[in-house]
Amino acid sequence: MSRLITLLLLCFTVSTVIAQKNAQIKVEYTERYKNWTGANKKEKMILLANGDISHYYNPMTLAVDSMLSTPQGTVQFNSMVEAANAAGQRPSLLPGSRIYVVKNFGERKTTYYGEAAGELGHYEENMDEQNWETSDSTLNILGYECILAETDYHGRHWKVWFTPEIPIHDGPWKLCGLPGLILKADADEGKYRFEATGIEASNRPFPEKMYGHELSNRVKRKDMLELQWTFYNNSGAQMNAEFGTSMQEVQLPKGFDLIETDYK
Repeated sequence: MSRLITLLLLCFTVSTVIAQKNAQIKVEYTERYKNWTGANKKEKMILLANGDISHYYNPMTLAVDSMLSTPQGTVQFNSMVEAANAAGQRPSLLPGSRIYVVKNFGERKTTYYGEAAGELGHYEENMDEQNWETSDSTLNILGYECILAETDYHGRHWKVWFTPEIPIHDGPWKLCGLPGLILKADADEGKYRFEATGIEASNRPFPEKMYGHELSNRVKRKDMLELQWTFYNNSGAQMNAEFGTSMQEVQLPKGFDLIETDYK
């Protein structure tokens, strides 16, 4: 109960000025999916949120991108990679997912920063596209009583578990709009899955930059998805044309598709 009271106090007593600049809660999520090569991927992601604004991103990617944003950091990063390779080890600091999702609940807008076929881009969309239906089913996650809700969103059917005990209408990736924090989400029976692994109070400042995206082009959501899908289907030809390699085409896993499928 003391944990819940602390979180609730943080959600409602931090001043508006501070709340706009700092998070009140940090949630760690594990994101699981099978990628275009057939490999089972597991990404550690973080949601920083305060009820008004949130940022969802890969902390390792942010750290690497921050280093590579300066000449000194680039030299340091390259030295670390070279040292690890010389020792026959995997570098300890490697980027993961390149997406950043920023939600502004006052404006009811989600800004997505992503990468498709090596090209960075960003776009905005309206939060109100997610129309949820709740049920009586419950599940305990990390000690919080959660309620099942479902929606069809951008081509996939989502089942999520949210807890009214943490009254932030937020969640992993683009998911939001329920009367409580989303702690678990499954798309199409687990094709894409997000699950909270840790929750803590936090006054950490939101990232000031989405490194590399300062100069990214504003694009249309479906155009970015189409570009990514085209690359996956023709990756060998594109890599060979650009780098002069002799890479074979990758056979996409049966049933594979992007996390959003309404681009087709």
